[in-house]
Amino acid sequence: MSEGKTRIAVPGEKLGVEEEFIPGEGVYVEEGKLYSSITGALVVDPKSKKVGVSPSTKVAVPEVGDIVEGVVVGPMREDSTVVEILRIKRKRSLKGVFTGILHVSQAAKGYVDTIFDAVGLNDWVLAKVVTDWPPYQLSTADDELGVIYATCPKCGGELILKRGRLFCNRDKTFERRKVSIHYLLKEGSYVGKDSKRG
Repeated sequence: MSEGKTRIAVPGEKLGVEEEFIPGEGVYVEEGKLYSSITGALVVDPKSKKVGVSPSTKVAVPEVGDIVEGVVVGPMREDSTVVEILRIKRKRSLKGVFTGILHVSQAAKGYVDTIFDAVGLNDWVLAKVVTDWPPYQLSTADDELGVIYATCPKCGGELILKRGRLFCNRDKTFERRKVSIHYLLKEGSYVGKDSKRG
């Protein structure tokens, strides 16, 4: 753990094994493995080889049912991708890094062939947390959920919502995404770099 940075542990998170550490406050042992029983700051004492979790009421962590905002960081696989969770809607900002997994079966209400039809690398998404242990399983199936901001994979230009689909003004191409009803750039209200050309 790097100096000056607080590492946040969440319930059920594996912290080590009995051969390495002695369990301290906020830690339980199951089949020789040490797990956090609470949310709080990870405390490791290298001298005594003790690991514990200091409880904190100020730390916001994703919980089942929370709507979170995050960015798709990959890797992109046919059936899933990784989302870095940045904040929880209507709650405090997160402390620490939280990772979510978006599986193709949770991407939309209908059938989606591959995750590439739902999200792209570096897309900003709204998603619902569906499990309470890390990495958090996410869903973008509801209408309000899905991609809220995306750029063109070919030219890097911002994609605008046009007739229900994401469109690149520069390349004149449509991109497949599971789009949220809260998508930020909509046709008619968008003034991008391309529209400023004389």
